[in-house]
Amino acid sequence: MKDYSNHFRELVQHQLGDDPRILVPRGAQDMMILATWRLSGDTVRPNKRSRMVRIVISQEALEDYARRSEDLRRASDERFVAWFRHQLSTFDPNHDSPLGVEPPSVTWPVGTGVLND
Repeated sequence: MKDYSNHFRELVQHQLGDDPRILVPRGAQDMMILATWRLSGDTVRPNKRSRMVRIVISQEALEDYARRSEDLRRASDERFVAWFRHQLSTFDPNHDSPLGVEPPSVTWPVGTGVLND
């Protein structure tokens, strides 16, 4: 199966705010995308980063995505972006963790129903 990690990384990156940091660790069966971005509302800590968002796209969803035609994959991309925007709209990226302490992360699973239906 083709590696779509850079493709989904770019879809996520285009939806995030200032200075996004996005990692896609290799080796797991499911695709994991880890993302943070700079928060602009904290005058004391101008470089403060958001809570980490962990997007986990299931292997099944990726396999179904790979089997689709190019037109259907584009439709899946639009569905994924709309889903991600909705998740972001209800997400509070702020935290009170002190400098050097990892704030609590959130995991958003993506199954074939979200990506391919």
